[in-house]
Amino acid sequence: MHRRYGLLILFTVIIVLACAYSSLMTFQTSGLPFSIQVTDAHTAVIEPIPGFPLPNDLQAGDQIDLAALPRSTRIVIAMKQVRNIPLAQTYMFAIHRGGTEITVPVKSVNTSSIGVRWSEWAFSSFIVLLGGIALLALWRGRGRAVAGMVLWATAFLGGTTVSFLPFDGMLGLGIQVGVAVFYLLARVGFYVLVESMVVSTLTPQARLLWRGSLLLLLVAGAVVAIGASLAFVATGWAGLLLPQYEAALTAPYLIPVVLLFASYRRAQAVQRLRLRWMLWSSVVFVITVFIANTSILGLLASNITYPFMLVIAMTGFLYSVVRHRVVDVSVVIDRTLVYGGMTALVIGVLAAVNSLVQHAALGTNASLLLQVIVPLALGIVLSRVRAYAERIVERVFFRKKYLAELALRRFARHCGGYESTEELLIVTAQIIHGNLNTPGVAIYMRSSGNYTAARCEGEITYPLNVKIDDPAFAAARTGQKEIDLSELHSTLGSDGYAFPMTAQGGLQGLLVCANRPGENYAADDRKLLVYVARQLGGALRELRTQEAIRQLDAKAKLVDALASGLLPVSSEIQAKARELSGAMAT
Repeated sequence: MHRRYGLLILFTVIIVLACAYSSLMTFQTSGLPFSIQVTDAHTAVIEPIPGFPLPNDLQAGDQIDLAALPRSTRIVIAMKQVRNIPLAQTYMFAIHRGGTEITVPVKSVNTSSIGVRWSEWAFSSFIVLLGGIALLALWRGRGRAVAGMVLWATAFLGGTTVSFLPFDGMLGLGIQVGVAVFYLLARVGFYVLVESMVVSTLTPQARLLWRGSLLLLLVAGAVVAIGASLAFVATGWAGLLLPQYEAALTAPYLIPVVLLFASYRRAQAVQRLRLRWMLWSSVVFVITVFIANTSILGLLASNITYPFMLVIAMTGFLYSVVRHRVVDVSVVIDRTLVYGGMTALVIGVLAAVNSLVQHAALGTNASLLLQVIVPLALGIVLSRVRAYAERIVERVFFRKKYLAELALRRFARHCGGYESTEELLIVTAQIIHGNLNTPGVAIYMRSSGNYTAARCEGEITYPLNVKIDDPAFAAARTGQKEIDLSELHSTLGSDGYAFPMTAQGGLQGLLVCANRPGENYAADDRKLLVYVARQLGGALRELRTQEAIRQLDAKAKLVDALASGLLPVSSEIQAKARELSGAMAT
């Protein structure tokens, strides 16, 4: 697939800068020293924030006359989704108390200490995870589901980043509108992601129904997120800022979650395993968004709770993508990474223990020989520990993959012992299909003027005959070890890989393996299949050679029988047979 790397690099820089800025600003937020609870269209109540003293002229429960507020103060109140306003800025509040109305100046303060420091670290971790998902999908993904994931992650990250911009006034109101637009786009992206994952379970009518429901809830969310703020700033009417309407901001996320639940029941067993993590991560994510939008647990408890829940949700999403490949993202988490991490861990432990021994046990007066022997002994011991740990990882954590690789390598070593081409092809297709869980395997052999499917296994239907110059076979004849069908316009389709079966420089045939649902073959899987295909090519060439020898032997025996007169033929044919037999003997 053609990629515009200039745009990818530009988007990558923007995402990285957004993550860095948002992570930094998480610890430097500023706002009003109290929370405001709207009680009706014209009145709000001041609620203290635990740990924050109220200004001297204000008391808990003071009523705010919303219509009497200056525009600058109304804008600050309307900026509910904005995390920062300019620090030490003064705003005038019209307060009803004891039948009289007073005007109280209030300065914005540093609010980064609301909650606990761990919640700020959790929110920063969430931003990093979200940026990681965006970059992973951007660089390694393909397909409509990945496009939805990129839109969701980047829009959510964009809304979070913009919400930290420290402005007020009309620019601050614009930031509020921008944040709302970003978050609404994130909801659209999340729906596109989910619909693309379960599209095979939806009829056209059902798809229209789901999309229509999403559109209605998006309109309702836009009215609350954007229309309510604009109406309040322009007129002082706060009817849509009431708490009961804040749930409309979360409602669009319910559509994809319900769609996941509905599709899960109709999905196949293999797909259910992949949807399960995505489903429960989505539930946690939507509950978190609801808590953040409504502060239903109270301002302090909500600020502490929802960052940790966001981290849990993002971790589940990332695990769904990387481990279960719920979308088409070609990323490899294999034994090489695990062993590399284990080696790094062993080296770190060795360095730490060596430093501890040198300072605590050996001291500064130890001889040079002793200072050399101790680290060497530690290295030998820890290397044996590493080897033992690798065997545990290989046979426990990667047991299924280990057994599959063991079976394929054993077959590759033994395939040269088969004497029947047909039996060899049957066993090959069955072993690859069974051990790799691929939905389709096909083995193509050269026929007179084309390539013919000599053996197929699985539910995918491959063409019986393929023309001699099909792009996949043309690529195989150029010496490629593996052929990604998604890069070609082959009759074999675009999902999977083809592996040339070669022997002594000649192409014996082509081994075609479809990708597992939503998952491309990892590099070590492809390397193993290249080895199997090469061994199979050698075995097929040997079988063809043996068959040709057997045919020559049969022909030689026939000539000898004709020459010796064992068969009743004319004297002329017998003479020709003697002549041919003599030529074959020399």
